[in-house]
This record gives sequence, structure tokens and C-alpha cells, in this order.
Amino acid sequence: MNFSKNTLVNLLIPLTLLAISAGIIFYEFPAIPQNIALDEVEFIRLAKTLENTAYTPYTQLATGHATLYFYLLLGSIKLFGDTVLAVRLPSAIFGVINTFLIYKVFQLVFPKKNTLPFFIAFMFITMRWYFNFARFGFEATTVIFFELLGVYAFLLYRKTKSLKYIIMTGIAAGLAYNSYTPGRLFFLLPSFLLLFERGIRQRITLNPLKRLTFLLVPFILLTIPLNVYFNSNDDNRIYELFYLQNEQLSVSEKTEFTLQNIQKVSGQFFMKGDINGRHNYPGKPMLNPIQSILFIVGLGVAIKNWRQFHHRLFLVFFLIGILPPLLTYPWENPNALRSVTTLPSIVYFMGLPLVSIFRLPLAKKYLILGIFVILSLSAIYELRTYFVFQKTVFPESFELNVNFIKPYLEGNYFLDPNKNQ
Repeated sequence: MNFSKNTLVNLLIPLTLLAISAGIIFYEFPAIPQNIALDEVEFIRLAKTLENTAYTPYTQLATGHATLYFYLLLGSIKLFGDTVLAVRLPSAIFGVINTFLIYKVFQLVFPKKNTLPFFIAFMFITMRWYFNFARFGFEATTVIFFELLGVYAFLLYRKTKSLKYIIMTGIAAGLAYNSYTPGRLFFLLPSFLLLFERGIRQRITLNPLKRLTFLLVPFILLTIPLNVYFNSNDDNRIYELFYLQNEQLSVSEKTEFTLQNIQKVSGQFFMKGDINGRHNYPGKPMLNPIQSILFIVGLGVAIKNWRQFHHRLFLVFFLIGILPPLLTYPWENPNALRSVTTLPSIVYFMGLPLVSIFRLPLAKKYLILGIFVILSLSAIYELRTYFVFQKTVFPESFELNVNFIKPYLEGNYFLDPNKNQ
């Protein structure tokens, strides 16, 4: 059987990326992180309460969660029991799939640059900020999947003018809304673009409100159960953490909190990152020096040339992703988990300097090799930080010995730090 060069590239690049992401995420999985977090065990308990009951859109267990992710987790528990593998496997699987999906997204963004989508996807999977959350049982990779799916569908709509892709975007936005809390803001991105994008308005005969209807109808249908619940109940976490709705705080106090958050959240990228050992090596910047330089340069390029569609798309995507930590109390920040949905935008900005580099009058094969060496050094730095240094703080950050999962779920185990090691 003969394969064309394009067919081989289209097969080999995704398979290479999937192999790299699977290698990073499943290396010594699920033994690292060592032990298991109490939150992960509570997630097992939460998922099991959904079995043999009517559909439940929200539960107040484990500090309060929409349940979509936990129905997926329940399937894993049914297969593998009350184990570390069961609670971490859904996150890991989505972590691998996202690598392929982000590659497909950037193929649409950079259709004439075959190697650039590969480099961006490679940077994405080798970001410690990303693969850290793919290796234990939180919802981060799931909400990123739904948001990437929504962006991919929207870009297909822009390319093909087919309304089915608006509907697909609405479905993805509805699923994101039903997953991790920051995903509830994602629908604002396609809504904004449909209403205000001049290029789309010129190419599509439907007026903006009609196009918005194709987006919002599937979105609203998918979010009705959760919104009906919120109509008569509070969201525990938002009620506890959203300082703007705290009537006991003055306007000056809320303003001070906002200024503190801007400083802490912006500083997490380059100066002081999340201090929670589950999310980060405590205090280490969320981006390494190579990533920081690429990000700063790319963000500057996007802001300077904001009239370009893809720059606007990812600038708005970034702003939506950074809102959740900005709106929570300052002592909760910096928080890598609440800002995790900024990662697709961050790698887009990191990829923009590479576009300019590819235009330099150098021998292309040496140029590509040089870029790959630099990005490989970044990847090695991230892997070393995680598997050598961050690994040492996991025993304190993941509190419960795996042998106590069953006793804890049965209520026969009371947390004692001396028993956890």
C-alpha cells in the first residue's frame, strides 16, 4: 500500500504527540503522586452516590460540584473499584486526548505551517502546569477538553460556514458549563465572536442574533437541569469564594482585593506560583524561563495586532480563563487550578514568536531543529521539576495512604498524620 507524504505526516505527527503525552502522563501512573488526596477519595464517595438514582445535576458533597465529570468517574469506579487507578484514569485519558485536539485546533489556526501545530501541541503536553493535573483525579483536563472541542467546532464553522458547527460549539459550551466551575464562562467566547466578529458577519448571510440562536439553543437545553437547581439553591463554592457578592465588604475593600488579585495572578506566571503542592512545586513560577519569554513576546504580538481574528479569539479566551481566580478572595491566590483554562491561550501566545522565526532567511531544516532543541530543553526542565522536585512534596500534599481508601469510605478511619505515610 502506498502512502502520500501528506498522509504519512497526518498520521505520524498525531501518533507521535499521542505517544509523547501518554508517556508523560502514564509514566509511573498512578503511583506518582504518592498516596491519595482526601479530595480524590471524596470524589469516589460522590460518584458512588450517583449510582442507581435519577439524574443529579449538582451535589453539595466534596464542597459542591456539577456532576458531569463524576458520572464519567463512576464508570471508571465500576470497572476498577475504589482504587487510585479508578479515580485518576478519566483525568489521564482526557489529558492524552487533549494533546491531539489542541493539535487539530492549531492546524486550523495555522493551516499553511505544518510543523507549527506540532510544536505548539508539544509545548502544551510538556507544560508541567498541564500534565500535573492530568496525573491525578481532578476535573481540569475534562473542562479543557470541552473548551478545546468548542474552539475547534467554532473554527470549523468559520472555515466552512456550516451551521452544524455552531450547534456543535453550543453543545461543547453546554458540556463545559456542566463540568468544572470555570467552564461556565466559556459560552461567552463563541457568543462574543458571533455577535461582534466583522469577518464572520461579512461571510455569513444570517444576522448575528439568528446565528447566536443556533449556538444558544443546544447550550440552554444542556444547562437547564443545572440552572433549575441553581434557581433554588446556591453553588457552595461560588458562594464561599466570590467576594464581590459579600455584602459585608465595602467598595474600597473589594477594590483592594481586586488589586491584590491582579498582582498575585499575573505574578504566578513569572514570579511566585501556586503554593499548593498538589498544583505546583510550592511557589515556583507556573512558566519556566523559556516558556515565559515566548509567552511575553507572543502576548505582546497578539495585543499589538489585536485586529487579527485569531489574536482576538485567544485574547478573549485568555481573559475568560483568568477571571475565576481574579474574582475569588486574595488568600486563595495564586491558584493554578482555577486558572487552568488559560493554558490553550498561553500556548497560542507561546507559538506566535515561532511564526516570526520561521520567516527568517535561514536553512529551514536547521531552524526547525534548533527550535525543537530549545523546546526539548524546556520539556526536560519541566519533567525534572515534576519527577525530581515536586515529587518530594506529594507525600504531604496527598494526605491519605492508599491502603486507607476503603476504611475512609466506610467511616472506619479518622485522619491521623502519623498513619498516612
